[in-house]
Amino acid sequence: MSGLPYLLRKILVLLLFIALQSVAIVMLVNNSYFQQNAILTVVRGWQANMWEKRSSWVAFTNLKVTNEALTKENLELRTELARLSFLKHEQYAGTENHIPVSDTFSFIPALVVKNSVNHQHNHLIINKGLADGVHPDMGVIGSQGIVGVVSYAANHYALVISLLNTQQRFTAEHKKTGTFGTLRWNGTHYKRALLSEIPQHTEVAEGDTVVTSPFSLIFPDGIPLGTVTSQSLKQGTAWELEIELFQDFKTLRYVNVVCRSKEEELREVTQKEEEAL
Repeated sequence: MSGLPYLLRKILVLLLFIALQSVAIVMLVNNSYFQQNAILTVVRGWQANMWEKRSSWVAFTNLKVTNEALTKENLELRTELARLSFLKHEQYAGTENHIPVSDTFSFIPALVVKNSVNHQHNHLIINKGLADGVHPDMGVIGSQGIVGVVSYAANHYALVISLLNTQQRFTAEHKKTGTFGTLRWNGTHYKRALLSEIPQHTEVAEGDTVVTSPFSLIFPDGIPLGTVTSQSLKQGTAWELEIELFQDFKTLRYVNVVCRSKEEELREVTQKEEEAL
């Protein structure tokens, strides 16, 4: 061994030391229950730590698939809720001699690729467009409320005017009383909106829920939007309610574009009505 290079001798000595240590550990474990249990505890802890890291990594790599599955499930639930909502209205219309509501909604899932919350006129860009069935004037909703309205659509992307836009207006209602009014952003905080034109005789309390109205042309009714945090009397005739929105626009990632059947026919009739006024 004296004729071997110095580095090779060092490596051989190290390997011999490791081999002898391994044999000693095996003999110690086989002949001592206490040592065997202590070493196995350490090994099992190391294995558990490795399994946990592996599980976390697998979950991370499958995150996209999981999100897509959740989006699909959410889409199916929203479609069913919209269908049940219209069934409720049809039943009500049948008992009160109202015109039955037969419109139904479907949804197109989309990903938000650009968003803003710090301007007076905020917009979003989503990754679905004309090729996917998205057109201007379609509503856009998130998991916790309405998001905005499509203003322009290219083949594969669309521009959405956000609810957080001082020029945007929506019809919403005070859920407890069914009284509807105009919902708009307050222009300062991304979680605050105002519901105006609520008659003074309406009984309103802090914590009441505000939802989308059945009179909306682009959204299913009954979607929770937020809760009342305060109220003030405007011009002595109507309440203006401050609403804390459920939808967090700063964490908004996945949305659904709302498609309404017979949409063109409904808009044509609405336009004729406006021209007649």
